[in-house]
Amino acid sequence: MDVSICLSEHSQIPWYEQLYRYIRTEIESGRISSGTKLPSIRSLADSLRISKTTAETAYQQLLAEGYIESRPRRGYFTMPVETSLAPHDAVGSPVETTSGQSAPTIDIDFHPSRIDSKNFPFALWKSLFNELLNQRDCRMLDYGAVEGEWGLRRELAKYLHYSRGVRCGPEQIVIGNGIQYCIGVIRTLLNEYPMVAAMENPGYHRVRAILEHSGVPIRPIRLDHDGLDIDQLCETDANIVYVTPSHQFPKGMVMPYYKRMLLLRWAQAVNGFIIEDDYDSEFRYGERPIPSLQGLDQRDSVIYIGTFSKAFTPAIRMNYMVLPPPLLARFKSMSQGFDCPVSRIQQNVMEMFITRGFWDRHIRRFRRIYRGKHQDMLHALRMIMEDHVVVSGIGAGLHVALLVRTILTERDLTERAARVGVRIYTGNDTRIGPSNDLPYVYLGFGALERTEMEEGLRRLKNVWFDD
Repeated sequence: MDVSICLSEHSQIPWYEQLYRYIRTEIESGRISSGTKLPSIRSLADSLRISKTTAETAYQQLLAEGYIESRPRRGYFTMPVETSLAPHDAVGSPVETTSGQSAPTIDIDFHPSRIDSKNFPFALWKSLFNELLNQRDCRMLDYGAVEGEWGLRRELAKYLHYSRGVRCGPEQIVIGNGIQYCIGVIRTLLNEYPMVAAMENPGYHRVRAILEHSGVPIRPIRLDHDGLDIDQLCETDANIVYVTPSHQFPKGMVMPYYKRMLLLRWAQAVNGFIIEDDYDSEFRYGERPIPSLQGLDQRDSVIYIGTFSKAFTPAIRMNYMVLPPPLLARFKSMSQGFDCPVSRIQQNVMEMFITRGFWDRHIRRFRRIYRGKHQDMLHALRMIMEDHVVVSGIGAGLHVALLVRTILTERDLTERAARVGVRIYTGNDTRIGPSNDLPYVYLGFGALERTEMEEGLRRLKNVWFDD
């Protein structure tokens, strides 16, 4: 394909960044489809009349963020937007190594966000779906409220109160179709502020990419053993901070009560906001849950985000956020003329699912399932990896983090894993800037059976430590 962009000589943004932003936007919007071969550095430089260094710098930034990949002796290819976290192609497809040779098919994927689809309540969900459609309620075929269906928001307000201590009414809840939608809405709501966002480092790279794409400066904040370093945060000029306090992504620590109070005091001092992403708080293993930041907040400074992706399925593309009252009126005025991005039918089916008690039953069942898988993973790590790794992030969620005692780099670990058909995820995917620490990887267990975990870990041990 050709890249057609008019680079501005009058902009303060360097040419390489203009080029990087353009290609990134084209990939995110789907105008450049997954798997598309990009021009070589030389041909791109020639066609745009720029230096090869400028073109290569833009490509390197896209590589670092997972938007493209380099295939030896073949060139640069775009990655799927929804799976750019992964360093290689999809499960079941061959992976190419740096030597240009075809590696074994990826058949064991330790993806940190995949769920146990084998136990999904297909029959029940289908039954509720059919029941709703059989009512032939023509109102379901019309546009709904931009905030989402009132009945679902009412049920969510009750659920969040008793499960996470969130204090809100249904009118404060906005239904969305993913973290990108919510962050985009928040960015628009705070558009009149000179936003500077702090983020956990390492942290969730997709949120960082969304904020950077909208022109928000990012201040990376290191992690202590118990989460965000509040002292470093206070030294920055940030007035927004994005955190995952209930199960830090990707390292997995839980932010304690005292640090949550310090974070709330910071927000009060700078007159700022905290974006609390509570992405997998339903699954805890032996630790007493700490109330959400939003529930502890007394000054309306927390924007709470939750999702159905981990506890139910990402396929319905449904999440939600709780807006503090100061932002609620602004949302109502801003959203006139817009529509809720989530199907009214899906929302009403989910309302039925919650109202009739199926949601609580589903959560209890999957807590048992994931607790068992969590124990299987920890047992397999102890038996197979022994003292080669240090395990952290074991209190909650669907993944664990491993500090790997090796002289290999994270790239080496990833490539060796791919050679034996295993996909892993490394700190390089989530880190801002270089690190002098030992390499670490994070392994999901939600979609795997015990035998798959054990087999995958045996393969990793063989190629990481037995060469």
